[in-house]
Amino acid sequence: MLTIGYDALMRHFLARATSWSMEVNAFLLVYLALVPAAETLRRGEQIGIGVVAELAAPRVQRIVGVVVGLVGTAFCAALTWRGVLMAHDAYSYGERVSSSFGTPMWLPYGLIPLGFSVLGLQFALITLGVGGPSKAAKVEGGAF
Repeated sequence: MLTIGYDALMRHFLARATSWSMEVNAFLLVYLALVPAAETLRRGEQIGIGVVAELAAPRVQRIVGVVVGLVGTAFCAALTWRGVLMAHDAYSYGERVSSSFGTPMWLPYGLIPLGFSVLGLQFALITLGVGGPSKAAKVEGGAF
């Protein structure tokens, strides 16, 4: 909010746009999407489709929960691995954003394995029956 507000004020009142604002905000958007995802899952506040789960028997609900947890864990493991490779390659080759700010690309790429590893760990914990959403969150529509 601060960087976008600053950029808007500079453009409007001084006719001087910042060259770095869009770059920083694009990276912050990745951060804001990935890093809190595990906490959102833990609380059961993620977007979910609960119609089928609500109509199914408790045993079927548990099976669906385990399948979702396993698929989520595997997906997050794959993205964590790929993110590590991307960040390592960007660091090894000295990749930078072609802008005046010149952010090293390993910084935003490093957010990918950070966010997905924590999210995958949360999926695994929920699958094992530890650290999941509370009963209230389940009743209010959490996917697990």
